[in-house]
Amino acid sequence: MIIIGEKINSTVKNVAEAIKEGSFEYIVELAKKQYLAGAHYIDINAGAFVDIETEVLKRMIESIQKEIDAPLSIDSPRPEVIGEVMKIYKGERAIFNSVIYEEGILSRALPIIKEYNMKVVALLMDDVGIPDEPEKRVEIAKRLVDRLTSNGILEEDIFLDPMLQPVSVDQRYVYVALETIKLIRKEFENVNIICGLSNVSFGLPKRRWLNRAFLPIAIYFGLNSCIADPLDDVLMKLIYAAEALSGRDEFCMEYITKAREGFLA
Repeated sequence: MIIIGEKINSTVKNVAEAIKEGSFEYIVELAKKQYLAGAHYIDINAGAFVDIETEVLKRMIESIQKEIDAPLSIDSPRPEVIGEVMKIYKGERAIFNSVIYEEGILSRALPIIKEYNMKVVALLMDDVGIPDEPEKRVEIAKRLVDRLTSNGILEEDIFLDPMLQPVSVDQRYVYVALETIKLIRKEFENVNIICGLSNVSFGLPKRRWLNRAFLPIAIYFGLNSCIADPLDDVLMKLIYAAEALSGRDEFCMEYITKAREGFLA
């Protein structure tokens, strides 16, 4: 599992307040905690500050990279913002988060992804919206993969997002997401499949239990990445158990290793 730490998001009250106060030490500490907890990438989002989004993202990048070497996921719906902040980025390969199948976005995003050798999250939606049926989402996946690979981006650098939606709105959303994951994995062996895990629990109390319940099922269906909270100790432990049960941990060696290390205590 490739874990992208979700907690540096400007829609979160504490993060928004830190940005307003110029307290980027708080942002750095949040990045450190997630990285030490096992996140492979740290997502940074300043979308709530539209007028100064580029400036805030640059401050985040500069502050974080002074302290830790964690690669970042640059999260913005505006390609030009990502392109601007990548001019100061100095870490390991970053993730462009994200594109959809819409010509205006792709035509602006692709040159940036290629120039900075970025990986990319591709949402399974187009300019019409998010399809209701898994098969239609997979059709968008095919078009996205074709467009990205034809521009020299390797399948293993693509993260397809099946668009997990809140179960509080419609219980069918869980089935649709899981079926989409299953179909994508049958179609593409090498692409990564990612989801914003906390989307499933939006609007409900005690959200962590829903996130924890969904993730092992999704891993079994083929999910191999998620934007999630690495500080949720139970969730991180469940990943090793789910990978062992789904046959993705050969001879259960990772599970055994973590148990011997005391991580699963």
